[in-house]
Amino acid sequence: MRFNLLFSLALLSLTAGDTLCLLNCTQDISLITNLTKLEHGNGFDNAAPPPPPPRPPPIQPADDSLWKRCSDKGCMLAWAMRADDQNVGPSYNPTRNTARSPYHSINDLQQWLWNPFPKTRINPAMHDFYNTWGIGYALVGLGINAVSFEYDGGKNELFFIDHQSFDSAIPDVNKQWYEVEGKKYRATGASYTFTLSWEEGVIMSLNRISPKYAAKDRTPPVSDDEIPKLNQFSDVAWIGWDTVCRREGTDVKKLRYFLSVGINNEDTKAVILRALSAKGWQLSGWPGHTFEKHWMETRAILGTPNLQGFAYFLIQHKYRLGNMFIDKLQIFHGDTLHKNPCIVMHLSQPTAGAEVERRYEGKNVLRVHKVRSKL
Repeated sequence: MRFNLLFSLALLSLTAGDTLCLLNCTQDISLITNLTKLEHGNGFDNAAPPPPPPRPPPIQPADDSLWKRCSDKGCMLAWAMRADDQNVGPSYNPTRNTARSPYHSINDLQQWLWNPFPKTRINPAMHDFYNTWGIGYALVGLGINAVSFEYDGGKNELFFIDHQSFDSAIPDVNKQWYEVEGKKYRATGASYTFTLSWEEGVIMSLNRISPKYAAKDRTPPVSDDEIPKLNQFSDVAWIGWDTVCRREGTDVKKLRYFLSVGINNEDTKAVILRALSAKGWQLSGWPGHTFEKHWMETRAILGTPNLQGFAYFLIQHKYRLGNMFIDKLQIFHGDTLHKNPCIVMHLSQPTAGAEVERRYEGKNVLRVHKVRSKL
């Protein structure tokens, strides 16, 4: 009796339209049947699946224009790494007295709105060099640690440095502004992800989205005059390297390897493809193929977007590193589904015997390439 009373009150509380809908829905046998079919996922004709998106065309070997541009740049970078600073500075455009970068400290990063991505928001998979980055076995092959600093025994500390503020008061990167020396700039949302192993002398670039590239994705896009002056991976990575070496009491000259992991830049991939083809090689897994420093194919690869930053890292910090240079390249694909290229850059310091040869060659290379390319 009490149940019937409550049910009647519930019906009375509905509006007239609600009551009509309730009555109609419960009395419409065909609707109940259709709802049952929908619930069980049958009773409908099977439609054809949507067509797959068009397959992107495969990367083609670099054409002559791209090849020449990267070759010229690579030749200049190869010379500049081994030349003395006072000779390198005038090769910049605009000309200057030194190649030394004006950015050196954490304060410089903070002034230009570079901030670490919140650690609590980092996907743990980012620390997996085997499954996520496909680089684990290559690291083992080089005889270096293949574990993130986050885990026991790991020696590779990951850094996620983004060009934006993570202040909760202004969460939208499109609305973030900052001021440097009286001029206002916008956040670009750029991001550099890299690892530092101060114990074994290794820097790995995992993901790079430069301010110039990220600026196009902002709403509205960030104009060229609002791009931060501190915008190069070479500067951000150097400040990280110098900071951890000071923290750990390690010599900054202990560098042995640079790595560029999972390369997806089309120009870089096109140059790599042409360089491999010129040698009769194909992109393969570790250990891949080694390109010696005096080969023109090596110079072309050195001049690609993915390797330029590492060359500038050395060129702009001679006052701390000496004339350290990239001696040879090792190219292979990572152990990932996309099998994108990875490059190991083997680093060296000029030997005493090679110094005289370097100075002689440096003057000639500068004279030949001065009209070709600028730093």
